[in-house]
Amino acid sequence: MAVEKDTILRDTIFFVKNDLDSNITDPLVGKRSSTSKFVMTSYPQRKVQYPVITIKAADISAIRAGMQTTAQDINITLEIRVWAKNQKDKDTIYTDIFNRLSDIQFTAGGSVLSNLHDITILSSVEVDEDGEGGVKSRILQVQYSFFEL
Repeated sequence: MAVEKDTILRDTIFFVKNDLDSNITDPLVGKRSSTSKFVMTSYPQRKVQYPVITIKAADISAIRAGMQTTAQDINITLEIRVWAKNQKDKDTIYTDIFNRLSDIQFTAGGSVLSNLHDITILSSVEVDEDGEGGVKSRILQVQYSFFEL
């Protein structure tokens, strides 16, 4: 699935969502209810079965691709967040995501073939709720470049 300028946010989010959904192992495989999803494009409004991964667009910026052109070089920042009930699941899933996004740039069906280039890991932040039953989460911000030709 190639990312197109007219649908750049939706295409980018769904490229990453579909790839993670196909390549990151759900610790609840076979146990997750049919109303729950492992990888989502927003935090769900229904009951959640942890762990989950959410993906959303955090920022988009563009600059002109050169003199006397209307083409743009676009940077898309995604926020990929791992939510879990324990540190082990959170860390394992986060590491799998980090490795997967780093590895898929030049593979068949990878990000470069989908028009997403130069992945940059911008930040990784822990946001844990206090207490034994608190939800653990880590936010990974990644940026892709899209070059309009």
